[in-house]
Amino acid sequence: MKGLKVLMGLMVVSLMSTSCVSLNGQLDVKQMMAAKKKSGFLHLKTTEIQIRPDLYSAELKINSDKSYSLKLAGHDNILIPIKSSKDLNIPSNGHVAISHNDINQPFDIQGEITTDINDSERSDVIEDCTFTITENHCQKICDRPEACSIVCKDEQVTINGRHEVVFHYRTTQRDLNMHFLKADKPEVLASFHGSDTQNERITDYSGVCR
Repeated sequence: MKGLKVLMGLMVVSLMSTSCVSLNGQLDVKQMMAAKKKSGFLHLKTTEIQIRPDLYSAELKINSDKSYSLKLAGHDNILIPIKSSKDLNIPSNGHVAISHNDINQPFDIQGEITTDINDSERSDVIEDCTFTITENHCQKICDRPEACSIVCKDEQVTINGRHEVVFHYRTTQRDLNMHFLKADKPEVLASFHGSDTQNERITDYSGVCR
C-alpha cells in the first residue's frame, strides 16, 4: 500500500537497532546544570563541568546500546556523556527513563520517543549488474624460439549483465523529547528535543544476473 505507515508502538527494541543515529535539535538549559566527563591522560580522571542556562544547538549521538553523547554545537568542550555498564534500553516508541545511578551523572533522564516508518510502493525494474565466471585461458610461453610450451590456467572474468530488481523506499522519522532532572528529584534542569530522518532503499527481490 502506497505510503504505508508502520507505527512500532508495541515494539520494545533499542534505538540502537539502527546504527549511526544522530538526533539534532536543541538543549534548553533552564538553570545551572552539572555533568561529569572523563579527562586527563587516557581519560582516567573524572571532572565535573557546569553548563550555564541558555538555548544550545545540540546533537545526541548514539554510539552503542550503552553509550550516548550529547554535544552542544559550537562548544567544543561541552560533550555530555551518557554511558552505562548495561544497555540503556531506549525503546523505539514510548517512555525513556534513565537513572543517574546507571550513568554516573548528577541527573536523571525522563522523556518520550516516537518512531514512524513509512514504506513506499514496490518498484519492479531491470538494472545493470555484473557477475563472475571462471574461464580457462592458454598462452604460448617461449624460453627460446625453439623451446615453447602452452600454459593454461583458470582465470576469473567479470561479465556485465542485467537482472530484475524489486525494491521500495523506507523513511524512518524519530522524535525525542527528554528532560534532565536533578537526581531523585522532579526538578527540571534542562530539556532536549531532537529529531532524525533516515531514507533507505530496501531490496525485496534480486533476480539472477545474466
